[in-house]
Amino acid sequence: MKMSSIYGSSEEGIKAIVDKIGKSKIVMINTIPRTLLIRLSPHLKTRVVKVILPVDESVDDELKKIGDIAVSKSRVYKDYKGIEADTGAIYFADKVYTITWVKDRILEVETMEYERCVKCMKEMFETGWKSSRK
Repeated sequence: MKMSSIYGSSEEGIKAIVDKIGKSKIVMINTIPRTLLIRLSPHLKTRVVKVILPVDESVDDELKKIGDIAVSKSRVYKDYKGIEADTGAIYFADKVYTITWVKDRILEVETMEYERCVKCMKEMFETGWKSSRK
């Protein structure tokens, strides 16, 4: 049983995300860098999308075109090889892509594919959505 994958490069991971968006109806996005969100936005146009922006971001007209937008009330980060890095995720029905990043630089893209973990992580997104600023 496959639990997860770490992509060899951030570009490889982003390509996989774009491919997955193309096959999905609903996409939930949590605290990814704005540059990545803008890069993904052309692929999100015909999808049902909810986005929680990082704590310091502001909502503008460009972002409102993507879908329902909220702003996180807290920063989520981890220690990535000795660097304090932000972490976010993109949720699909059967897979979650975790994005580790600093400023606009994507350090790592990882997936969670184990069904129970995906369900739990999507529930965490919904909790974050309820408590975020809209």
